[in-house]
Amino acid sequence: MMKEINLNIGGLTPFSTIDFPNHLATIVYTQGCNFRCPYCHNLPLVDCLEIPISYEKIYEFLQARKRIIDGVVITGGEPTLQKELPAFCAWLRNMGFAVKLDTNGTKPLMLKLLIEKHLVDYIAMDIKAPWDKYQIVTHTSFPIELIQQSVSLLKETGFPCEFRTTVHSGLLTFRDLEKIVHIVGQNHLLCLQVARPTPFYKEKNEYTKENLEGFIKKFPKYKLEVR
Repeated sequence: MMKEINLNIGGLTPFSTIDFPNHLATIVYTQGCNFRCPYCHNLPLVDCLEIPISYEKIYEFLQARKRIIDGVVITGGEPTLQKELPAFCAWLRNMGFAVKLDTNGTKPLMLKLLIEKHLVDYIAMDIKAPWDKYQIVTHTSFPIELIQQSVSLLKETGFPCEFRTTVHSGLLTFRDLEKIVHIVGQNHLLCLQVARPTPFYKEKNEYTKENLEGFIKKFPKYKLEVR
């Protein structure tokens, strides 16, 4: 086992067949986030309320399942806030795992490093809203230019990726979704996810999988999915 990596991990899902395309994966949840999206299901992670899982336990878990799983999804929280994320990705790849990263795109330099050093195999980036509504949806004031840089980076490098938007009728209109479709463009996958109620955000969501599937039919030249 290599020297311990100080990555704040607050949770673990042993097996997933749907979170990493073409892989049976373990999901690792990092702590901390720079957004405060009201529909978030991982608020204990965002606020670092969970006791971190020790690196030793993560190592033992993955070692015991190397013949079963072939990928690891790193999500959060926001993983790119962790300084030792590159070291952790390198360690996972050295163990033989493919690595998928979920990110909100606020750290384009970290994404650039991970791509250039071949430390990840797939990236799923959230686009929370059209640019003019980001502050409303994320409940933070953040330089939108950094998120735009991350979108451009993924598009221009051709790196395997998808974009994702969680949709709640209290936050985004169909017109907002149209703007996001055009931000992503015709050459990259955009997945729309219906926001589910949480103990902290119970406002009724008028979006359903069915009406979103009707919406994406208006854009036959675009790569759109509803999940």
